[in-house]
Amino acid sequence: MWTSLGTVTESAGRRAASCRFWAVVLGAAAGVFLLGFLIGWFAKPTEKTSVSPHEDMKAAFMAEMKAENIKQFLYNFTQLPHLAGTKENLNLAQQIQAEWKEFGLDSVQLVHYDVLLSYPDDTKPNYISIIDEHGNEIFNTSLSEPPPPGYEAVRDVVPPYSAFSAQGIPEGELVYVNYGRIEDFFKLEREMKINCTGKIVIARYGKIFRGNKVKNAELAGAKGVILYSDPADYCAPGVNPYPNGWNLPGGGAQRGNVLNLNGAGDPLTPGYPAKEYTYRLDKASGVGLPKIPVHPIGYHDAESLLRNMGGYGPPHSSWKGNLNVSYNVGPGFTTNYSTRKVKMHIHSHNEVRRIYNVIGTIRGEVEPDRYIILGGHRDSWVFGGIDPQSGAAVVHEIVRSFGKLKKKGWRPRRTVIFASWDAEEFGLLGSTEWAEENAKVLQARAVAYINADSSIEGNYTLRVDCTPLMYRLVYSLTKEIPSPDEGFEGKSLYESWYKKNPSREYKEVPRINKLGSGNDFEVFFQRLGIASGRARYSKNLNVEKYSSYPVYHSVYETYEIVEKFYDPTFKNHLTVAQVRGGLVFELANSIVLPFDCRDYASAVSNYAHIIYNLSRNHEEELATYNVSFDALFSAVKNFSEVAASFHERLQQIDINNQLAVRSLNDQLMFLERAFIDPLGLPGRPFYRHVVFAPSSHNKYAGESFPGIYDAMFDIKNKADQHEAWDEVRRQISIAAFTVQAAAETLKEVA
Repeated sequence: MWTSLGTVTESAGRRAASCRFWAVVLGAAAGVFLLGFLIGWFAKPTEKTSVSPHEDMKAAFMAEMKAENIKQFLYNFTQLPHLAGTKENLNLAQQIQAEWKEFGLDSVQLVHYDVLLSYPDDTKPNYISIIDEHGNEIFNTSLSEPPPPGYEAVRDVVPPYSAFSAQGIPEGELVYVNYGRIEDFFKLEREMKINCTGKIVIARYGKIFRGNKVKNAELAGAKGVILYSDPADYCAPGVNPYPNGWNLPGGGAQRGNVLNLNGAGDPLTPGYPAKEYTYRLDKASGVGLPKIPVHPIGYHDAESLLRNMGGYGPPHSSWKGNLNVSYNVGPGFTTNYSTRKVKMHIHSHNEVRRIYNVIGTIRGEVEPDRYIILGGHRDSWVFGGIDPQSGAAVVHEIVRSFGKLKKKGWRPRRTVIFASWDAEEFGLLGSTEWAEENAKVLQARAVAYINADSSIEGNYTLRVDCTPLMYRLVYSLTKEIPSPDEGFEGKSLYESWYKKNPSREYKEVPRINKLGSGNDFEVFFQRLGIASGRARYSKNLNVEKYSSYPVYHSVYETYEIVEKFYDPTFKNHLTVAQVRGGLVFELANSIVLPFDCRDYASAVSNYAHIIYNLSRNHEEELATYNVSFDALFSAVKNFSEVAASFHERLQQIDINNQLAVRSLNDQLMFLERAFIDPLGLPGRPFYRHVVFAPSSHNKYAGESFPGIYDAMFDIKNKADQHEAWDEVRRQISIAAFTVQAAAETLKEVA
């Protein structure tokens, strides 16, 4: 399926030349029979004796990428903080622009937008205090993190804060809400009868996106949220805190935005690019802004806040972390300290600032109007040793390697666009604004988007999240890449990946995850319906239960933590570069797009059965309200049959017939688009993919058939059961229509 034009032309030419040769030598004496025999013989597939131009160039591209270069790029990118909206991040953008030009790209532009960002007040620091009955501050949290060795003199390190927090100085009783998930608040409110209204809640980081925690607290009536990193979630057992190990020190805290944008992009210009001419909402009316103050702290400070908690004990052992405290829920402190309260002092402010994307292009030689996009962000909370610069360094090396081939006279079949996004940490703003500005062109021309944030979040095995269209491409590519893992010398990446993380859904293949959100692929996949994927090296998720990686979004994300602990030889970075770069190369150069719609059919069928099985927890209601999944299963069956038929036609294609190739490629390219509902999901108009969306309860996680799932979520507690089940029926009908409509796009063109 991924045969290149060069392969076929060369092979066919070889056969024709051989036939002429034998015809001349044997002449008429051989007779018609012998000639026919030889033609038939040479038409058969033969063993590969030489590589095709496509494979030759791909091998040269893969060999060009060097671990040492990635290491040097990471060092260069991590010496200063690069917070979005600052001079340092503009300087880095200009440096990347200059180097991409030097690497040989056809064009490299800085593209700016004016978006809403959020910063602490330099003159009035944010902190939390415990106060006595007279309002005296008995304890205050730290104003900054102790700097890592060697970075003491670095200026402009932004202290830990929750971007886009509301301003305020609320005071009240403290309630511990575990991870702040919706089920945690249900436990408190419904089972323990604890009312969070008017309280300040403290939640530990982990399990779900921090913005969802804040939203849940708001809905529960809380007047403020304190977020902290518990050692149970941010310290690996038996590992020292940085700098002697890679765990989070007690004074470290996780920065991050606490928006609930649901794909809107810049809060003041939802749906439209934040250019000079654009109409803006009032700052107070921005999309997704929290209405209550929020602040993050380290676990040393958290221990002081939680030490004397009174009220109810933890409802379950799963509510206990690894601090030396009771994990009592509250409200408030124990009897001896019952007059004490917690007070938040939050003075951060939101302001419109200019951000800059770097957009580089290599024009395609055959199909310049078909785009493959490789993008990753550049802005970081502080030094960004892992997030994002381990990804940005890999992108830089991929760009350099593509440029090296171009300087030798090669061009990709399709246009390749490279992007260094700005303001990802503030809500995926740079990528979303660019996609909004170019939406019409992207919908017509974009083949695929490959995301390139952090290259490592562990050093155990590969992790891939992508559209089902790319499954087979990913498996094929990883079989060609050597594994960097100890004990797998001489074996492929595919083999080590499969051994360490086999699929739970499909037999005898490695696991590939659904795309959720929390990264720059969101607008391309969830809003525009452009096939997307991402790859990085990760931890052993079966054993390493801590959240993300311990020093995530702290000052301790340095070059040294990567070089000393995570990937000293940078072999994993190189492997990720080969996966990301290899995906881009195949997508840009294969004559027939390396998408397999049969895998989409299998996935859709699997997800339909999962959502149906979930509904069977409500058998009585399904019957009472006449809820049926028959239409969805019928559409899934039709889609599977049409996908199989399309694949058969694809095998018969004459790849010298450029019009036929283009026609089938367009059907493959537009298949992802066919799952887009222009009306979007209920309450989330910028999430438009009917099969996949970020979970409503955790932005980081992907949900399948999200419209149906959300309609059934906690349905037993809905006040109007008839209305609730009516919405389930509506969502099933939307899903059935969309799957059937997608099937129609794959049918043979009349």
